[in-house]
Amino acid sequence: MAVIPCSQILFRVPGTLGLCQNVQPLSHLAMLLPRYYSTDTKESSTEYRENPIGIQMLSKGLHQQIFKASSAHVEDSKMKTINQHLTEHELLGKEATVLSDVNFQLPKIYGDNIDEHFRHLAQKQTASVIDSSNKLIDSILPPMPEKWVYGKGWTKYGHDGSAVAVDYPDETALVFDVEVLMKEGQFPTMATAACPSAWYSWCSDRLLEDKYKWSPRISLDDLIPMETTRKLGRHTPDWKERVIVGHNVGFDRSFIKEQYYIKGPKTRFIDTMSLHIATSGFTGSQRVLWNAKKSGSQRKEIVEMMTKKKFGSGSPTWDWMKEGTMNNLSDVYQHHCEGEPLAKEKRETFIKGSMDDVRENFQELMTYCASDVVATHQVFQKLWPVFFERFPHPVTLAGMLEMGSTYFHVNYNWEKYILNSEDTYNDLQRELTLLLKKLANEACELLHDDRYKEDPWLWDLDWSTRDFRLKKPVKEKKSKKNNDLELESDKEETEEDRVNKVLHTAERLPKVKMHLPGYPAWYRDLCYKMREEDWAPGPSKISTQVRVAPKLLRLTWDGYPVHYSETHGWGYLVPWREDNIGENDDSEGAQFPTGSLQSICPQPPPNPSSLSLQERDKLMAEIIKMERFGEDSQKLWAKWHAIMKREEQKPKTTKDENGPWWHTGDGPYNDVNIPGCWFFKIPHKDGDNKRVGNPLAKDNLSKIEDGTIKSQSGDHAVRVLTLSKMCSYWKMNRERISKQMVVWLNKTDLPRTVTRNPDYDGDGLYGTIIPRVVSAGTVTRRAVEQTWLTASNAYPDRVGSELKAMVQCPPGYHFVGADVDSQELWIAAVLGDSNFGGIHGCTALGWMTLQGKKSAGTDLHSKTAAMVGISRDHAKVFNYGRIYGAGQLFARRLLMQFNHRLTNEEAVSKASVMYRATKGLKKTVKVQQNGNSDMWSGGDNTGLGENHGTEQDENDEIPPKPVTSRKWVGGSESEMFNKLESIALSSEPRTPVLGGRISKALEPKVVDEEFMTSRVNWVVQSSAVDYLHLMLVCMKWLFDEYKIDGRFCISIHDEVRYLVNSEDRYRAALALQITNLLTRCMFAYKLDFQDLPQSVAFFSGVDIDTCLRKEVNLDCKTPSNPQGLASGYGIPAGEVLDIYEILNLTNNGSLSATRQKLKLDQFETEPEGPNIDDMPSVAASV
Repeated sequence: MAVIPCSQILFRVPGTLGLCQNVQPLSHLAMLLPRYYSTDTKESSTEYRENPIGIQMLSKGLHQQIFKASSAHVEDSKMKTINQHLTEHELLGKEATVLSDVNFQLPKIYGDNIDEHFRHLAQKQTASVIDSSNKLIDSILPPMPEKWVYGKGWTKYGHDGSAVAVDYPDETALVFDVEVLMKEGQFPTMATAACPSAWYSWCSDRLLEDKYKWSPRISLDDLIPMETTRKLGRHTPDWKERVIVGHNVGFDRSFIKEQYYIKGPKTRFIDTMSLHIATSGFTGSQRVLWNAKKSGSQRKEIVEMMTKKKFGSGSPTWDWMKEGTMNNLSDVYQHHCEGEPLAKEKRETFIKGSMDDVRENFQELMTYCASDVVATHQVFQKLWPVFFERFPHPVTLAGMLEMGSTYFHVNYNWEKYILNSEDTYNDLQRELTLLLKKLANEACELLHDDRYKEDPWLWDLDWSTRDFRLKKPVKEKKSKKNNDLELESDKEETEEDRVNKVLHTAERLPKVKMHLPGYPAWYRDLCYKMREEDWAPGPSKISTQVRVAPKLLRLTWDGYPVHYSETHGWGYLVPWREDNIGENDDSEGAQFPTGSLQSICPQPPPNPSSLSLQERDKLMAEIIKMERFGEDSQKLWAKWHAIMKREEQKPKTTKDENGPWWHTGDGPYNDVNIPGCWFFKIPHKDGDNKRVGNPLAKDNLSKIEDGTIKSQSGDHAVRVLTLSKMCSYWKMNRERISKQMVVWLNKTDLPRTVTRNPDYDGDGLYGTIIPRVVSAGTVTRRAVEQTWLTASNAYPDRVGSELKAMVQCPPGYHFVGADVDSQELWIAAVLGDSNFGGIHGCTALGWMTLQGKKSAGTDLHSKTAAMVGISRDHAKVFNYGRIYGAGQLFARRLLMQFNHRLTNEEAVSKASVMYRATKGLKKTVKVQQNGNSDMWSGGDNTGLGENHGTEQDENDEIPPKPVTSRKWVGGSESEMFNKLESIALSSEPRTPVLGGRISKALEPKVVDEEFMTSRVNWVVQSSAVDYLHLMLVCMKWLFDEYKIDGRFCISIHDEVRYLVNSEDRYRAALALQITNLLTRCMFAYKLDFQDLPQSVAFFSGVDIDTCLRKEVNLDCKTPSNPQGLASGYGIPAGEVLDIYEILNLTNNGSLSATRQKLKLDQFETEPEGPNIDDMPSVAASV
């Protein structure tokens, strides 16, 4: 390790945001500041440690504090096997990253090991919750009141039948339910609660009072008080530890007043829906099958399940349906309590009714609400002990409780954002509609002289017209007088007579006016009729969603015109076909303008199959030359593949085997018989058995961006494609975002930290959003929420995509958070390492995860990209999909999605190469008495599945037998998959760290060998949830122990964010680093490691910012925010700190509030941490 010169080490100014403009070298400050990191060489350092394969481990000081024991000795035979494995994957001897040692005093570790430490923390955090909950489940709720009081606020009902008005339920544990009248917006209408001693009911002011107009903004007075009176204001009471139980309680929590205080109460929420999903929940595919099976549907999934054979014999099992059910309260109640279906008819009143309807049916609706409370209590009684049986580690419960306390703060910028996004969207939509109208009007003109017949896009539209028809004139009987008049008219017709004749024709007009006579049918369909309420002149119904839009835009796919087939959806037409010209005039394409199509498409090159050997050599030389200079050689490769005549794809019944040699794609399909053309389907992201419903849909935006989809209608059409892409995000999310429940706070509702801050605006708006999170919303126990947990990052061409940045701190606070570096990849890798040699980095996957460098091409994603010939970003998708259990069918689909020019054979070949190199081959091994295993020559499997040459979505095999077993061998990830499958196929699959058990509906005894992808995925994903729960428990401990003024905000995927008092932001950043260290150590310890690599011990950076965004320096410029955050919203860039900088800002890792102050006033800037450019990265780049 090279010595870092003091003159090159820079320090950050404590208390400043962003990077310092002026810095002083350490040589000027060495007498004032201690050194908190080692600059010794690897050989001279007293703290440096590495494992037997040369990977740097924790410093001696940190290792002793956490593990208290030295690492185990590795046998020579095992080291030989490890070295051989790494050599096979060209990793042994590669340069390893060496970081500066980190050593500081950690907070006290309780118990004899890290597991006992976390148990101690979690038990302390959940003790009161468990005690109150146990009392609740051991009791019977009192009888429901016979009559409910129709009065404001809370009413308490005693055992003696008394009903007394109270400020709030003064109980330690409650079962709770809220009902909301949808037409009134986000205001609670009524609620009920129950405990062993009493019932409670609550009525809103809006239910009792019939005002002419209520404020559209929600305030705390509109919400349900649980611990405070109306007049409490800022004066925070002594919060009591309480428990509230509900089904989907995250929804109910959003209507509780005290949850909106920044320094909120100690109430914990237990969600019976989360308990059910964790213990008996279904996967997405199981839910589809369950619904279809119950309804008797013959959906495709049911047919496939019924006809599927398990490894050659037998039929699929449905036993899993008895072990779980859907997530709604009625189904959960029937399943766990064996009760009758809950009466849900009254729910329609809250969905469709008015406030008057609620008043008229008050007693019935309040009883309906209370019935849900009774059902929830009974479900809780059943699930609470089951949950502890299946999730015995206290961290699981503690983590779920903390996930139920999510909290966002917003300000006046929230309303500005929605207004700007809506205005921008409407402006762009108007422009989009006008451009589409213009294209429609121009296309309509082709009706004259039948010019549309020569258009390869518009030829097959319905061009039939309706003539304008008048009623027949009424014939009058001729009289002598009329005859005389006719004789006079024959003599001379005046101008007045002619006018009268025209006016008389009004009597012949039909009573109902004809809809656009003389216009083609397709155009009439785009226009409102004059009697319709939305009538506007012209084709006002037009949008990018109508089927005619791609044709009006004259879209092309790879230069070929798009065409719609009722059977196959959207595809495109490739010309120069000769074998179907003049077949039958009644065919679909009898009038197709073949000549026009050929004129806009390039001439096909000569067939390369006739090339001489010399010409073939010349072709290959040209390919090599193009690839050497990074040019696109796809077309030349197409020629070469035609020459080599690779193994033909097994054709579908409707596909033509003799398609154009110069073009590859999903097809051709002969049942679309257009003379002179082949029809190819536009590829669907879910495989060639799916139809593309709209080429302009969200899934094809990337194809618009890379030029695969283009328009031949000129600049207007190109602008339409651009506008469609810009509007896509807001169109899909505007309703969810606009309907977010924002509660606006008065000055008295805010803490003095906010109101006394110089940046506080007395006339401004400060509000709170409570995300309605389901703390365990999937069988992997991942949290689920409709808007925030799926929010994208800001894109410069997406209206409203700056959503997350609109969550902004109140004055005096900062967001402190970090992304866990390659969390799930590291979890998978360390599982493989534990299964192979018991040394960190002993497998190729483990080594690449810990030591791989993007710059050297030795990290996992770079290696996969080079192997398959794809981009590194695309390789990430493959790698994570594979780790989650996806098979080669997934890889083939994804390859063709990323590069639609690949043939199916090429995609299958690339997928096979990738899976052989990563997952390896499945072979039968003999399991000896000593636990070792030897290869069995009779069990070689040369494919990626049980059946060589066939595609399987799940690379799974028969569970291990007593004497022999099937294992993956030879791949960089073989040991990882062996470990994952051994867990997934065990009789009681549990996560390896916290021991959480898989859902009853996925256990092997009820699913046999089905749903293997979901079960392998569960091991990794559920372990990642264990990781999150450990972090949440540790952070809560450190915040409470060291009185760090902050609270948990949100966890999105692999990132966590906390709202922290600005004065404590650096201590919170240190707490995050310590949390990551201890969490990783817990994983290592539970997998029988007594050490941890330094490269993963700390976050590469902790973000300190005033808004939520992916990176602290992103300005989030979008069409709705063209000026960016700095100019448009006044939000400066944040700062990101690594462990070295944080140690310098916290007096070498002190979490104490009375830390040492650095006196550097004589300098323009205070010293900054080590310059990241002059030091190795803390975490290996993956």
